[in-house]
Amino acid sequence: MKGRGAEEQRGGGDSPPLCSSAPARLRSRAPLALVICVCLAVLTGVSAAQSKADEELNQVLRQMEAAGKNFRNFSAKFSQKKYTAVLKEFDTPESGIFLYARDKDGTALLRQEVTAPAPRILTIKGGAATIFQPRMKQAQVVNLGKNKDKAEYLAMGIGQSPAKLKETFDLKLLGMESVNGTPCSVVQLKPKSSAAAAYFSSITLWIRKSNGIPIQQKLQEPNGDYLLVNFTEERLNTKIPESKFEQKLPPGTDIQRIG
Repeated sequence: MKGRGAEEQRGGGDSPPLCSSAPARLRSRAPLALVICVCLAVLTGVSAAQSKADEELNQVLRQMEAAGKNFRNFSAKFSQKKYTAVLKEFDTPESGIFLYARDKDGTALLRQEVTAPAPRILTIKGGAATIFQPRMKQAQVVNLGKNKDKAEYLAMGIGQSPAKLKETFDLKLLGMESVNGTPCSVVQLKPKSSAAAAYFSSITLWIRKSNGIPIQQKLQEPNGDYLLVNFTEERLNTKIPESKFEQKLPPGTDIQRIG
C-alpha cells in the first residue's frame, strides 16, 4: 500500500482530471466553458473580418462618390459578349464606342455604337431608346416609360452616387482583381426588390482603384445568362455634342414603335 501511495505522490499512473481539486459539479462544466471560449474567439474573428470588409467597401464607395461629384460625361471603347447558360457558350463578341452623360433633368443620355461584327446603334434620351441597324435599314423606337431608370444598367456605377445605388441595391465587396493589368476593386450589387431582380439578379463592377470608375461589368440574369462588358481608353469629362445622343434615321428606314 505504501508503494502505491508513493507512486501516486510521484505523479505516476493516470493523470488527474482537469482541476481535480475543484468540486465535481464545477469540473463537469469545464468542457462547456472551453466550448464557449472557442465560440467567442470565432465570433470575434468573424466580427473583425466583417469590420475590415465594411471599411474596405466604404473606401471604394468614398472614391466613387468623389468621382461622381465632378462627373459630366464618360466615353470609352467597349467590347461585350453574351453568355448563354443553356448552351454553355458565348455569342460572337461585339465592340465599338460607348458614350454616357446626364441631361439637364438628371436622366441618362447614352450612346452604344457597335462597329463590329455588324453595325448597330443604341441611343437613349428623354426616356426613349432608339435601336438602329443600318445594314437592314430597320429601327425600333421604345418608350421606356416607368422603366427609363433601367437604361442606366449599361452605365452602372459610372459617376453615380453610392447613396443612390444603396437605395436599390445591397452592396458587397468581393475582393481585388486585375483587369488587363489594371488593379480593381470588385463590388457586387444585388437588387433589393423582386421587380428589379427580374431584370438582373446581380451586377458586378470592377472599379479602377485609381479613379473610382468601373472598367468592367457583369450583368447576371436570373436564368444564368450574363453580359460581360469591358471598357478601354476611358475618358472623363470631355466635350461630347448632345447630338451624339440623338439619331436622325435616314429616309426609307423601317421604324417600329414600341410603347
